[in-house]
Amino acid sequence: MPNARGNEAKLLSRRQAAFGTAESASDGLFHALPFYSYNVVPSGELANDDANYGDAFPGEVVAGLRNLSGGMEVPMGLNSLGWHLAMLLGLPTTSGTTDYTHVFTAAAQPTPLLATHGISHVGVSQHFTQDSLAMTGMEIQAAKNGQRQRVTFNLAGREEVKAGATLDSTPVAFDPDPVPVGFQGGLQIDGTAAAAVTQASLTLNTGVAADQETLNGEATAAAMDPGFWDLSGALTARFRDAALYDLANNGTALALTLKWTISATYDLEIAVPSVQLERTGVPVDGRDIISSSYNWRTNRPASGAELITVTLKNATADYANPVV
Repeated sequence: MPNARGNEAKLLSRRQAAFGTAESASDGLFHALPFYSYNVVPSGELANDDANYGDAFPGEVVAGLRNLSGGMEVPMGLNSLGWHLAMLLGLPTTSGTTDYTHVFTAAAQPTPLLATHGISHVGVSQHFTQDSLAMTGMEIQAAKNGQRQRVTFNLAGREEVKAGATLDSTPVAFDPDPVPVGFQGGLQIDGTAAAAVTQASLTLNTGVAADQETLNGEATAAAMDPGFWDLSGALTARFRDAALYDLANNGTALALTLKWTISATYDLEIAVPSVQLERTGVPVDGRDIISSSYNWRTNRPASGAELITVTLKNATADYANPVV
């Protein structure tokens, strides 16, 4: 009997209409999404009851609440990425007729979008369905290298069940789906290229959480509750002057822009208009090039401004569910 292999696993996704009701299996109605790892898994703790029976044996086993959560790492495919960004930030504002520009922003009062995922292990004919999944966060690490850029998304959901067959035997793929490599990324501070910065990271959390408190008569969550945005990151820069040191020391707000460009029609830009650097020093750890690392956090957006704006240029007309 063969062993299950990661390269034979498939990830299918469709936006879900109602919490607690997975989208039905149907050919041509799910997206097939590329991924490096998928660790969104169910959990259900077990404990022993504490009732006394006059002996030293453990009490009866009691099943705890059932949860579904974890992360997935995906390529920064400039077509498929928009599907994940829509789940994280909401549907974008789109313009264009052949080459499209999608603008995603963080809503002041967000409503979590939900998805049904199918995980099919083709080599061993095993299939699982996960329902009511919502994005809880995104993590991006940027560094100059020769590797395809990756993005991590974190999710929470209601339940996973075994399925008798794949949810979709002819899913829709984002094709083509070009992925920038590390050296195609760049960083700007206040609109100017940050020549001394060698690494940058960004973490955006939605605050979405599974409601495991409402008495719904089940061990699974009753809903996915919206939370509040949290946006932070870090910069590592070579010590050439005191520009970043002064910004951190003085508590000066600055604008950060991360950008990956493949061509005029394939581009991803993440703009955070107002952040502050945490105060830090300039350590000397030896005889090599001196660098400093600065953590940053976003400020509350000014009236009429955005917390974060993600602009994606590609060949995808929209991020609605596939139709047949």
